[in-house]
Formats: sequence, structure tokens, C-alpha cells
Amino acid sequence: MKRTLAFVLAAAVAAIAEDSPKKNPPGGNAKEKLFSGSVNAGSASPAGAEIAIGWSWTLDADNFSAKEPIVADAKGRFEKSMPWKDKKTFLAVDKAHRLGAGMEIKEGDLAKPVTFRLQPMVRVKVRVTCKEAGLSTAGIAVGVKLDGAERIGTGTTKEGGLTLLLPPGGYKLEFRQEGWQPREARFVVPPNKPEFAAPDVDLTPSLLAMKMGQEMPEWHIADAIGLPKDAKLASLRGKRLLILFWRDGCPSCRGWGIPNLVKFHDAHAAWMDRLQIVAFHNKDASSSKDLQDFLGKQDDMKWNVLSLPFPVVIDAPGPSTVDEWGPGVFPYIVLLDAEGKLEAKGTLEEIEKRLEQELK
Repeated sequence: MKRTLAFVLAAAVAAIAEDSPKKNPPGGNAKEKLFSGSVNAGSASPAGAEIAIGWSWTLDADNFSAKEPIVADAKGRFEKSMPWKDKKTFLAVDKAHRLGAGMEIKEGDLAKPVTFRLQPMVRVKVRVTCKEAGLSTAGIAVGVKLDGAERIGTGTTKEGGLTLLLPPGGYKLEFRQEGWQPREARFVVPPNKPEFAAPDVDLTPSLLAMKMGQEMPEWHIADAIGLPKDAKLASLRGKRLLILFWRDGCPSCRGWGIPNLVKFHDAHAAWMDRLQIVAFHNKDASSSKDLQDFLGKQDDMKWNVLSLPFPVVIDAPGPSTVDEWGPGVFPYIVLLDAEGKLEAKGTLEEIEKRLEQELK
């Protein structure tokens, strides 16, 4: 009989939403720009065509939609002032959602109107399995990107896979969710076909999903602040270990994840003889200097990574601890016991309530 993981779909969607490119973080210096152009739908009417970034393909691929799309007029023309920094990736579709075109728009492209040339959409079917453990792969949120560009939306798997309506072109799907090691799938949707079978995706359960109550394997790190760069996870045994998984391109991590962990540390100073805290950064940064340089350029920074009251370690590019452990969500808290066994996982508030009963 198949076992079924308990997935936190809302958290996975939040994690995907925050997975913005490191060199183009949200917020900060974005300025209002006029985005204008037209939609060419061939012999079909362009009236009511929709242009948007955050499309959502739910269990019914035909009923995909976007929040607050830009809507073209009777002649297919559109314009809207919106915050802009560097580039954005749009999907434009006709009113019936049967024609579409994706396009990356750079800031320099805004000097003149852009044209979306719609083509017939293709029903793309992706088979999603878990051969290793026989687990259900339903309910997984999947990031949908134009290959070489950014996200145009998210889809959700049902048992057996995922079905999307997409215009011809290259795509990348990102499977990142608590309980699974991350996977990417690239494919090119051909034109003039009603359906296309994309390559199968076989997912692997993460260690956090499979090893509750068991000893976690040694971590892999590239650098550290407050610990030797070759520090071993095993060297921290003897105390409980609270690990915050985070990334510098995550506004929630910068805005409340790390600051709340500092407050937690200060509020529970009496626990620190029995509890070690470590902030574990993903592999977006290659070194402590790289991390410092990036954080120093962020407008929302109210803390200094060199002044944190706990160590910061940086994930190795490969093998990656974040990929193997599979938090899937940033920020995310993991608690190991004094023997290195996985004791709990979730939010800081949940872990705090648990420790209040055991360390008081």
C-alpha cells in the first residue's frame, strides 16, 4: 500500500513565490514604468486578451487564470503603469484561453510598444512519479517558467501528474516542496500539435520527510561565519541544534525570519547552554563575502550578518544539504536532539512551544 506524505501546499506556493532571482530581488528600487503594446491573435479577435505574470493552473488545466491581468481593448491594445526593475516575464492569452504567447520584457524594451503574437495553445502532460518510495505525488505546487527567463505561474499536480495549457516554446518546471528533494524539468513544446507529452519527472522524498526520529547525515557547507568553514554537524552534538534554513533572496527571511530568530535567541538566553542555533543559508551564496556583498545592497536590511548572535553556514554547491534535506520553504526551522536525530520541524513558534516544555 502506498504511503502518503502530508503536504503543506500553501507553504509550498509561498516558497515558490519567493523564489526570485538573486540578482533581481523584489522591492527596493523598483520604479513605475509604462508597459504598453498590443496583442496579435491572427484571425481571432484580440479583444479581452489578458497579459499577466502570476498564472495559476489548478487541477483543471482549462481553467487557468491570473489575478488582476492587464486586459486588452477591442483592438488588442493595452497599457499600464507598474513597478518595474530590470525585467518581467509575461504570458498573454486570448479571451477564450486557447491562444497564447510568452515573452520576457526587459526595462529597455519599454521604450516602445511590445507585441504579443499569439499561437494555438498545446495541452502539455507531465507524468510525475515517486518510484523510490511509492509515495503519492498529488498536491505538489510546481513553478512554471519560460526556459531562460522567469516564472509565469504555478501549477498543481494531481495523482499521476500535471496538465498545462501552454503556447509553443521552451519551458522549465520547478518542483520544490516540503517533503521532496527539488527537481527541474526542461522541455520544448512544439507548434501545431493539440497535445504534447513532456518527459516524465520522478521525485525523491527528502530526508526531512523520511528520517523523523533518526540521525541526520553529515551536512555539506562551503563557508561559515562564527564556525570553522570545515565545521562538522557531528561536532555540535551534546546540545539540541536548531537550524533555520534561509536564503538571501527571500524577503521574508531578511524581514522577519532572521530578526525573529535573534529575538528568540535573546529571549531564551538561559537555554543556550543546552541549545545551539545555526542559520543555514542555501547555495545561492558561494562564500561569506558573497553573502555580505549581496545583503549590503538590499534596501530592507536592518541587521548585519556579521553581528548575529549565532553562526551562519553556507550550503555547498554539491552535494547540497538543502536539496538533500528538502525544507522546501524559506524560512524553515529544524530541530535535532543532542544525538543528532531529527526531533521536530516547522515554524519557529511551533519549535519554541516544544522547547518551553522541555528546557524550562
